[in-house]
Amino acid sequence: MTILEALDTGKPLVVTFATPLYCQTATCGPQVDVVKKVKGQYGDVLNFIHVEVYDNPEEIEGDLSRARISPTLEEWGLPSEPWVFVVTADGKLSSKFEGFVGEEEIIAAIEALLAS
Repeated sequence: MTILEALDTGKPLVVTFATPLYCQTATCGPQVDVVKKVKGQYGDVLNFIHVEVYDNPEEIEGDLSRARISPTLEEWGLPSEPWVFVVTADGKLSSKFEGFVGEEEIIAAIEALLAS
């Protein structure tokens, strides 16, 4: 599911930009794991989207000089990773987190969104 398709469902969403396999900061894999855990609790009321940072992960083979940044990352103007965004059902930004964010903070952001 794309971000646009997720928005078309009428549900809020959580978007994570991270590259667990080629992470430069050692927080991307754990970040994806945390978001997956939160998805287990909220997957019925929110959409969860993971955007891979690199457009060609299958071609990198351990050599980041071969990597191409995902156009989505560029469209969102993200200079680093990981990022987690909580977005309302009508596409407005509710919360954003740069770098690693814990489960409790993501849940608090989701709960605040659902309560509004």
